[in-house]
Amino acid sequence: MPLIKINGLAYEFDTLDEEAKGHLRYLAFIDAELEQLALRMNVMKISRDQIGQRLDSALLRQSVSQSPPELAQKPQPAPNGAE
Repeated sequence: MPLIKINGLAYEFDTLDEEAKGHLRYLAFIDAELEQLALRMNVMKISRDQIGQRLDSALLRQSVSQSPPELAQKPQPAPNGAE
């Protein structure tokens, strides 16, 4: 018979009444769902970071492609006329 420890006391699962067993099942379900939600949140945070980086890159490319020609860097002549 499996022992269940609740608030520091050990109980044999099979000796618990149906109400207590039902509550334990609900708690087990809730704990499993919380773990799944935590994993999903981690995936969403990683995905958000990746999309943010892609947005930064896209905005940088757009900024560079739309910059006026007068702001573009012109090649500087070599010192003493050397090439």
